[in-house]
Amino acid sequence: MHKLALAIAAASVGFSAPVMAASSSWNVTEESAAGIKSAQGKWSLKTEGDNLNGSAILQRDNGTELTYNVEGSLKDGVYTVKLDKRSDEKKGCVWTGHALSATALGKSTGYSGDVVCEGSKFVIRAQGQ
Repeated sequence: MHKLALAIAAASVGFSAPVMAASSSWNVTEESAAGIKSAQGKWSLKTEGDNLNGSAILQRDNGTELTYNVEGSLKDGVYTVKLDKRSDEKKGCVWTGHALSATALGKSTGYSGDVVCEGSKFVIRAQGQ
């Protein structure tokens, strides 16, 4: 009886343990509709399951820094990510990132997709490390 109680207690502790968050860094490029690179840098992310959040620091063509917060999720292979508090003051920006073609080994080469903001649109290409 004691063994059964201990087994049940151990199992319930294992199932109630919190999901561990993982940290990662993604290389990111923002491009205007004409394909001219406008900013390159990194997203520093924490992921829990299919959710992610973190911050971005990119450098624009003219050498100035662009920063913003990143928050989103992955569903059915598509990332939907809000880009909030952008230092360039673009508002309401949401990136929809789809997997790019896979390598011969079947690994994705990254994600690409449109960012739609209030009054503007551009492309983000991102690759996790």
